[in-house]
Amino acid sequence: MRNSVKISYAGIMAALSFVIMYLGSVIWIFAYIVPQVCGLIMMSVNKTFGKKYALCVFFSVVILSLLFSPDKESGLVYAFFFGYYPMIKESLEKIKPKAICIFVKFLIFNVGIITSQLMLTYAFGVPIDNELGKWGIPLFIALFNVLFVIYERLYNSILYIYSERLEKKLNKLLKK
Repeated sequence: MRNSVKISYAGIMAALSFVIMYLGSVIWIFAYIVPQVCGLIMMSVNKTFGKKYALCVFFSVVILSLLFSPDKESGLVYAFFFGYYPMIKESLEKIKPKAICIFVKFLIFNVGIITSQLMLTYAFGVPIDNELGKWGIPLFIALFNVLFVIYERLYNSILYIYSERLEKKLNKLLKK
């Protein structure tokens, strides 16, 4: 396949991801959903064209989101976890035994999410909204971990559907 087709596809996916990130700032809860959706878009670029093009899409979306999106939180959550996770997921799943693999995934996830929240607070000056008192932050982290378990299952299901049905059609369409 010609590089121009790959670059065009990657550019379209970057633009789609940015538009989704931008429109996700309409409702505050989308700050956590939109980065996940964009991570699923990143999965298609990574699976079809490899890490080189996925990295270009990742950095494009991060830069555009942090510069132009009104909601910096979704851009940071994408930058610190959901954007690069599709590129490292396959390597992480090679870790044996399975318990260590799961531990490493949760460790990377928690470090990414906590870092994004710290950046949001200290770099962008967004105060921590802690209406639940001393239980607010631990509850936030626990709920985010539940969200990660759901995302992991959803990701695996969509990856299977993409690999079995959509990737062949996309390759045929793009004449790979």
